Amino acid sequence: MSDPKPEKKVAPPKAFGWMAEYEDENQLLDAARKVRDSGYTRTDAFTPFPVHGIDEALGIKPTVLPWFTLCAGATGTTVALTMQWWMNAVDYPYIISGKPFASWPAFIPVAFELTVLFAAFTTVFAMLGLNGLPKFSNPVFTNPKFDRFSDDRFFLWVDSRDKYFNSDKVKSLLTDTGAATIEEVREDDSPTEIPKPLIIAILTLILITLIPGAIILNMRASKSGSPRFHVFFDMDFQPKKKTQTRTTLFPDGRVQRPPVAGTIARGELELTDPYYLGYDPEQTAALPGGAPAQRLVSFQQEGQASEADQGGEKSDERPPAPKPRDTNPGDAPASADAQTPSQPEAETSPAGGAEEPGAEAAPAAAGEPQYAWLSQFPISVDEKLFALGKQKFEHNCAVCHGFGGYGDGLVSQRALNLGQGYWLQPTSLHEDRIQQQPVGRIYYTITHGKGKMGGYAASLNPKERWAVVLYVRALQRSQNAQQEDVPPGTALTSAPVAE
Repeated sequence: MSDPKPEKKVAPPKAFGWMAEYEDENQLLDAARKVRDSGYTRTDAFTPFPVHGIDEALGIKPTVLPWFTLCAGATGTTVALTMQWWMNAVDYPYIISGKPFASWPAFIPVAFELTVLFAAFTTVFAMLGLNGLPKFSNPVFTNPKFDRFSDDRFFLWVDSRDKYFNSDKVKSLLTDTGAATIEEVREDDSPTEIPKPLIIAILTLILITLIPGAIILNMRASKSGSPRFHVFFDMDFQPKKKTQTRTTLFPDGRVQRPPVAGTIARGELELTDPYYLGYDPEQTAALPGGAPAQRLVSFQQEGQASEADQGGEKSDERPPAPKPRDTNPGDAPASADAQTPSQPEAETSPAGGAEEPGAEAAPAAAGEPQYAWLSQFPISVDEKLFALGKQKFEHNCAVCHGFGGYGDGLVSQRALNLGQGYWLQPTSLHEDRIQQQPVGRIYYTITHGKGKMGGYAASLNPKERWAVVLYVRALQRSQNAQQEDVPPGTALTSAPVAE
């Protein structure tokens, strides 16, 4: 037979101190003062409501917590200022809005944030440490009478860890204070072992909480042909019809609806409209060697009249183009409204005959794109457009081409004076090849640039570009005027021709 297990020796409960019970706060204050005057410092009081003067009665000294907060805040300020100074002035110097590298006023927001951050965290953790928290249990809880401290009783406790603690003397002292009851606070003698059923229940609960995470990990690491599990169905299961499916909502049974007749995709108007291109894409596609046109797709059903046939008006933000007129460059304007210097030239071909826009492309020079250039302005020509073109030309073009269009702008003059050798003289707008170019070709050059000249599509909108073309035509007409251009009866004076 095996020897019986020796019985465990049960140690007597450990004494933690003495606790006295009082019926009102005045008795508690008097007792606390007597205990304080006796030299005891490890004491505490428990009351159902705050009692003024209890801190002084117990001899509790002012807390040092504010000093922790002050030091932490100063540390946060120092760290913030040092960090920003190192980043901005030493490690990666970078000028921001003309401020110096070490701009201390600009460092204030970050310094303030770190000051508050350091101070707040230090205050919380220092408070917990100074109060001995967290404390999950207190020996005074073993006294059944202690439950009344939150109702109508006041308790004073003297801790056995006090350096002057003597059990008999403390008991005698508390008795002299007139306490209703005095009891020694001892260690809880209840079993310390955790019951096995409770351990099993805790482990089971932990395993159950791991199940959702395991399911999610499995779903993320595997593939499935089944639909996802939906908690809210509003986004995944909407009352809608998908493309390429049948429906009873429309007579043809199809879900997809054809676009409205004559419409084009958003943002693609400029790909097909001669007003934005400077040439007619439809006629360009018909030219030998011309670029293919990006045509507008019409979804008009058979037998359905177009918008124009139905008498509808097509909206267009552009001003209407003027009607063609049979005029020659040498003809005098018939009225004051027609005296825009460049209008006759802009509306006629280089040969002098009137043309339809893009009716015939000029022979392509070497490197020239083969497009059906517009030979007439696709916009109404008037004094306002001329003034706009003059303004934009002087702001954007004159710096290189010069105010007269001879390629002698300030930038060109400066480059020639430097004599670096790589400067290319800007093109004179009065060269024969430039004067013979259709207005659409000049517009195309302004839009996309040529040679070292960059495009101005980002700086000038289409209307402003056409206005510049109009002003260029006016410069060409004014600098190359003929005797027959002067209206009859006008006195002529000899003057040197501008160069």
